[in-house]
Amino acid sequence: MYNYAIIGFGGLGKLHLSNLVKIEKERGDIKLQAICGADKQSFKENVKINLGTVDLSEIDIDNCNFYQDYKEMIDNEKIDFILSTLPTFLHKEVCIYALKKGIHVFSEKPFALTIDDCIEMIETAKQNEKKLMIGHCLRFDSAFSKLKEYVDNKTFGKVYRAEFTRYSQLPKWTWNNWVLDPLKSGGAILDLHIHDVDIINWIFGAPKSIYCTMTNNKAKQESVFAQFYYDDLLIISNADWSMTQTFPFEAKCLVNFEEATIVIKEGKLFVYKDGESFVESFENENCFMNEIRAFLELVIDNKPCDKTSPESVLESMKIAMRELDAAKSGERIVL
Repeated sequence: MYNYAIIGFGGLGKLHLSNLVKIEKERGDIKLQAICGADKQSFKENVKINLGTVDLSEIDIDNCNFYQDYKEMIDNEKIDFILSTLPTFLHKEVCIYALKKGIHVFSEKPFALTIDDCIEMIETAKQNEKKLMIGHCLRFDSAFSKLKEYVDNKTFGKVYRAEFTRYSQLPKWTWNNWVLDPLKSGGAILDLHIHDVDIINWIFGAPKSIYCTMTNNKAKQESVFAQFYYDDLLIISNADWSMTQTFPFEAKCLVNFEEATIVIKEGKLFVYKDGESFVESFENENCFMNEIRAFLELVIDNKPCDKTSPESVLESMKIAMRELDAAKSGERIVL
């Protein structure tokens, strides 16, 4: 039996736990051992996130221990792997402590606040012979996997251009407003925009050069407007979390091929061709479930994951950090 713990019990912590409980019934070889960041009273409260409402009221927690100090939890419990869903500025600290204690780690995106921190996390995992996965869920989304297949196979010919957009309310709901402090979150570029940067890197690879601007109206580094230049391809990626509090979350991807225009939005993939079009809908899609399954297969079944690795996510982080450099300099930067 493999024991696991959740560190950080906000929306994503609860979402991952709800998926793990479902997987536990299928596999029969994992068990919730402890939770850090909650108590029994607060555990069963429903939580609303931009993905909906997570209901944990039916989960049995009789044999689960609760902590407020992650070190105390790790030192006192027999844990095989953890899921860390803490604020960004705590990612490195918690990850390295767990890895050194011989525990496999799933850590939510973004990787960390600096490239050096990311590298240290990777090296610590290697030195302790433990697995590390960073939670970029879109790599496990069926629509984006299908798009990657189209690009790799040149199903609709050459790609001419692509656009990625991601807009959100100003995130005022975090503990002590930590996400609005770029020194703790990395700003919109690492908290919001990094989703699209990672997908762009995963599908198209790193660009040759970058131009980027940012705004600072309602919060520091609240938005990013970037242009990625390849040899014969331009990708535009915009992300902004300064929208009003009634604005609904919105994310969209458009890729223009020689023979088709592909749009991904609201969990569907639209294919528009001259004279015809069709929609690929992925029923009951749960990219968060898919990535957790892959993590368990990596940790328990020793099955390599072909969709992600810490090293590939590091490359995405490098692109994002160079965007920040470009925004500060006001110049187009060659990678």
